[in-house]
Amino acid sequence: MKRDQNQSTSGKTTAVDRRDHRIDWLRGVALVSIFVNHMPGNRFENWTSRNFGFSDAAEMFVLLAGIAAAFAFFPRAARGEHHAVARRAVRRAGVLYASHLASTVAAVALFAVAAWLLDNDGVFELIGIGPILAAPSTGLLAIVTGSHQLGYFNILPLYVFLILSVPILMVLAAYDVRSMLAASFAVYLAAHLLPIEMPNYPTDGGWFFNPFAWQFIFTVGIALGVLKLRGKSVPWHPVAGALALGYVAFSCVWMVYDMGGRVSFGLLPIWIDTLHKSMLPATRLLHVLALAYLLVHSPLWALMARISPNNFLTRMGRNSLPVFVVGSLLSMVGYIILVHTGRLLWLEVALTVGGVALMTALAAAVEAGMFQSAKQRAKAAIMRPVRAAPDLTIEHDDTPVTRR
Repeated sequence: MKRDQNQSTSGKTTAVDRRDHRIDWLRGVALVSIFVNHMPGNRFENWTSRNFGFSDAAEMFVLLAGIAAAFAFFPRAARGEHHAVARRAVRRAGVLYASHLASTVAAVALFAVAAWLLDNDGVFELIGIGPILAAPSTGLLAIVTGSHQLGYFNILPLYVFLILSVPILMVLAAYDVRSMLAASFAVYLAAHLLPIEMPNYPTDGGWFFNPFAWQFIFTVGIALGVLKLRGKSVPWHPVAGALALGYVAFSCVWMVYDMGGRVSFGLLPIWIDTLHKSMLPATRLLHVLALAYLLVHSPLWALMARISPNNFLTRMGRNSLPVFVVGSLLSMVGYIILVHTGRLLWLEVALTVGGVALMTALAAAVEAGMFQSAKQRAKAAIMRPVRAAPDLTIEHDDTPVTRR
């Protein structure tokens, strides 16, 4: 892949020499957190980030995915290559859609085997397989169209939606980043106030992750990525820093002491007051933005620049799509086992450590080319000297993952 030149239509961008491995490392952290959180009953889930603040790995990963999307698509959009951006986005959406279908089918098969081995059809209800079994033809149609999503397997349809919005967002970003943010925020408000959502079928309601709400944090990530490509960043201001720190501390106290799901006790509008994940309320949105603001302006961010590209979490983050798909299935294995056996510390340790080890091995195997054809390996060998110094404009594997 030829290196994109980081120059915007305004001529104000500067070259970015290499890929920021801190982003991949954070995505790896999110993958491990999600793997643990997807095994209800595992006591290690009590120590993941969602227990110490309003947001969790979902918000962080979608924000990082927006940054990665800017790195992958914006240089071409800035040169006016919007058709190329659209083609690439559609191809990527196709990969994500195929991954969603494959992981869903694999999950149904996994639970069918578990039901047979345990002689217990009740396991089908753990992640919402029941409606598919009740009416297979309708259920299969709903799965294929994305209108019925299994529990813990409902993030990839959201990302298909997000990646298909990239061409429009890149046109707006190339014109004016502030216009892109304003348009995205208008859609976010409409999702809450009208409201608008993607409908479920055959069950009632809408998608667990409402894409019209969640697209805003993705767009914020794109804006941050564009700033990075232009050699800029969000500046530090003491007042903003104090507010961010205060809000993070407030949310930590709230969650640690389990003070409920309405932070203003119903005094503010529901989209500001609630902590419900589906609609990405302002409480969760502001929390992840406050965390990001504090992190990038802290000494820790500079120290994180020393993170090795060969760190196991960095490798996971670089290969987040296959790691997420396999990790999701591994977590379901753990979920079924823990439901059947109950809480056993040694088993929870074995399932957690074993799952992370398998995810690490998968990331290493993908990077070693073990799943590539001979033609793909030959092409990679030719391109390797060009990519000796990774480039921020080379596409990150930018699939977000999350807990339902």
